[in-house]
Amino acid sequence: MKKVITLICLISFLGVTNAQQASDYFPSQTGFEWKFKQTPLDSGNIPNPSLAVFRMDIFESVANYEGKLANIVPTKTGPLQTILFQPYLDSLFYYTEGTNGFEYFSIRNIEPFLFALDTSGLVANFSFVDFFTSLQDWYSTYRFTSNVNTEYTLLQEDTTITIGTINAYLRFKYVAKRLQDQTIQTVLGSYNCKKFLLQWKILYYLLPPPFPGIELFSTNDSIWIAPGNWIVQDIIPANNVDLTILGIPAFTVPGLETKLTDEIVVSIANEEPIPNTFSLEQNYPNPFNPSTNIGFQIADRGFVSLKVFDILGNEIATLVNEYKPAGKYELEFKAANLPSGVYFYRLQAGSFIETKKMLVLK
Repeated sequence: MKKVITLICLISFLGVTNAQQASDYFPSQTGFEWKFKQTPLDSGNIPNPSLAVFRMDIFESVANYEGKLANIVPTKTGPLQTILFQPYLDSLFYYTEGTNGFEYFSIRNIEPFLFALDTSGLVANFSFVDFFTSLQDWYSTYRFTSNVNTEYTLLQEDTTITIGTINAYLRFKYVAKRLQDQTIQTVLGSYNCKKFLLQWKILYYLLPPPFPGIELFSTNDSIWIAPGNWIVQDIIPANNVDLTILGIPAFTVPGLETKLTDEIVVSIANEEPIPNTFSLEQNYPNPFNPSTNIGFQIADRGFVSLKVFDILGNEIATLVNEYKPAGKYELEFKAANLPSGVYFYRLQAGSFIETKKMLVLK
């Protein structure tokens, strides 16, 4: 009987442990998409829907990035009217190991703010952009089995800056804590989430550490992570920053509310039906001078490549080289700088590959 109880306890323990693996929270298959609505928050944390934009992320692949086998997530942001047709110009990077979820810190989101500090003229011989760029690295941001409300330090760096005649000793800290689990309601349903609080802190010291410092600035970024879905909500409140002790006027950093949305799907509800086959059409007119139209359709969302080659197989032009949703497309190819002759254009979308011939006649 004692052995049976021990076995049951062991199985229960393993079940709990497995349920806490960070990999359980990230989508298991590439192609997974996230669609968000991002709404700015004013100084009183009131949402301003008129300034909202939309964001789309897609789990593209698993590949080596900065020394880690990373989940690579291209991301794009824009208005509802164009978000579906915009190219992915940036990427997010995650990887999981045991019970920890790692995120690659990039200054992408805060670079405009850092640049504004650098160009304000208030701080001499110091570049906030360069300093934070040096901190770009992998951090175990999401520790799924850490104790609730127990802060853990991800990064701590000390530096000195000169403001006028003042030598300011500053400590930059990046800390996190796991908060109480929370179930949230979204437009796409209910999610049982792990909740985390991420904070960047700036401390000022009259004398270098270990003397006590004064906290000048702290962000508060709350993130909700759902099993098999990763981040499903992210809220950064507005931050009223008072750096007058350093001679820098007080200012407010607007907040941002990022939530799942179904508006992007609604926006294409009245478009043409999604095709169920892949195809590449013959260009028209053909022969042509100086331009022609090339049409194609794709049945599934994926990475699409459309390139033009000369008769020797040399690549002449890249017309498409990005992720695209399923649909029908047509674009113009201009050959004003090409000599007369036979050329080929090739479409590759997943496993579908097709090549057609066209003729430039001048």
